[in-house]
Amino acid sequence: MASLYRKTYRRSLPDNAETFTRKGCRFARWTDARGRTRTAKLSPDGAGILVLSPVWYARYRDADGIERRETTGCRDEQAARQVLADLQAESEKVRSGILSAAESQAADHAQRPLSEHFADYLDFLKVKTVRGRKVSPIHRSNVGRQLTRLAGDCGFKRLRDIARQPIIRWMNEQADTDDISPRTVNTHRAAMLAFCNWCVKNQRITTNPLEGLPKADESDTRRNRRPLSQDEIAALLNAAESRPLREALTIRRGKNKGKPLAQVSDLQRAKLQEQGRERALIYRTMIYTGLRAGELGKVTAGAVHLDAEQPHIALAAKDAKSAKAAMIPLRADLADALRLHLADRLSELQRRTLADGRTVYPDRLPENAKLFHHIPSIRTFDKDLKAAGIPKADAQGRTVDIHALRHTFATMLSRAGVEPRRAQELLRHGDIRLTMNTYTHLSIVDTVGAVESLPEISTASDVVAVRNGTDNTLTKPNIIGDEIGDVLPTNGDKISQALSKSMKNQKICDGREVEENKEVRHDVARCYSAEKKRAMGLEPTTASLEGWRSTN
Repeated sequence: MASLYRKTYRRSLPDNAETFTRKGCRFARWTDARGRTRTAKLSPDGAGILVLSPVWYARYRDADGIERRETTGCRDEQAARQVLADLQAESEKVRSGILSAAESQAADHAQRPLSEHFADYLDFLKVKTVRGRKVSPIHRSNVGRQLTRLAGDCGFKRLRDIARQPIIRWMNEQADTDDISPRTVNTHRAAMLAFCNWCVKNQRITTNPLEGLPKADESDTRRNRRPLSQDEIAALLNAAESRPLREALTIRRGKNKGKPLAQVSDLQRAKLQEQGRERALIYRTMIYTGLRAGELGKVTAGAVHLDAEQPHIALAAKDAKSAKAAMIPLRADLADALRLHLADRLSELQRRTLADGRTVYPDRLPENAKLFHHIPSIRTFDKDLKAAGIPKADAQGRTVDIHALRHTFATMLSRAGVEPRRAQELLRHGDIRLTMNTYTHLSIVDTVGAVESLPEISTASDVVAVRNGTDNTLTKPNIIGDEIGDVLPTNGDKISQALSKSMKNQKICDGREVEENKEVRHDVARCYSAEKKRAMGLEPTTASLEGWRSTN
């Protein structure tokens, strides 16, 4: 039999309460903070009071005959009875087959505030694993922030409020106002879509209301990175190495402001120099390996194999962005630099061991010791850029950040002639288009060099080419004597004779051509012009007439 009731819970006895007995029951009377007199029953032990809940609860049996107890959320008894009637009607629909059990469960969840569903979803992400790895706290925090913002901007209060059209309207507004980038818009979209999929799996909703929701166009990216040139790389490494000590020596205020006159102890100086060397080595390692900042920050001393036949870093699957293990080859000079760095780390550990008075003296770093103390933040990287005189953005709006070092690695591979497929493997990309279209940046100098490497193609019209210039002289042909006649039309005897006569009257002095008989030039041009008018069809071609241009 369905019924309504109010829960009773125990509270501690107020300090100023007095107890009394009425009709065989013990009560407590006290004055609250507002000056009102309150009365409540005493608990059985007499040390507390029994207080009724302000809302009504419903007791009923569901479609399976199981007794259910849940709050109606109503303080008014009449409103609570209406909620109880709705619960009973829903149970009857499920029992008669009009409503499925999943639909009934979804209807229950639809009444709950959306914030409660978000909290349950974030709790699920705490235990979720993706390819053997747990979801990071940073990702969970980002997802929670994205869901809350999207729900607030779209006016979603309950689970049943989520719909496609408000989100599409929100995406269009972001595109019009340029408040956030298209990629960030798609990140919010993906978070809400994944949340709805989770709700479907947990029978909180029957279908995903956002299925088929389109993505924002990311072709016009807000952050267009550029690679660093060799001069910029050298300047960045020098600035990163020298900046910690230089800033510590710089006076910040007073008459000596900006001068390197600050007092720094020898111990602090050594620490700052070591910090600068490590930061420069971090940048160098990223440029020569293409490792992402997050990946390099997880590399341990045990993952660096410098004594192998081919020195390399063994990137564990749990530390890689793609969740796939990889062998990162190291250049010989980079391997030597890392070897010195690890030796310094070992010396540091040994000094700490002696200072602590420990008897066990380590002869090697622990396998789980981080290769670097910490990866520079974007703020630190920007300061290094400024110290190196490298602009954050160029005239085309392309920016430089710490991830641009990976773009630099890809571009250097292309300029070195590395095959695209091998570059894709070194960058560990799943799609070669990402390697070639996004990470490889070629300048006009690179493309011009490629064009200049093509073989030369010449035609017969190039034989009597005249140089563009003020002297109007002929260029030197690459064939002499009777060989010229072999590439001209059969009735071009006059041209052959004119060319032979011209060549006899030319000398080559210090790489420059000196013409002794200028009249021959005009004879050749007139003969060839008349012959060209009589020729039909395409002229014979030759690849041996280099440097000639047509007179027409």
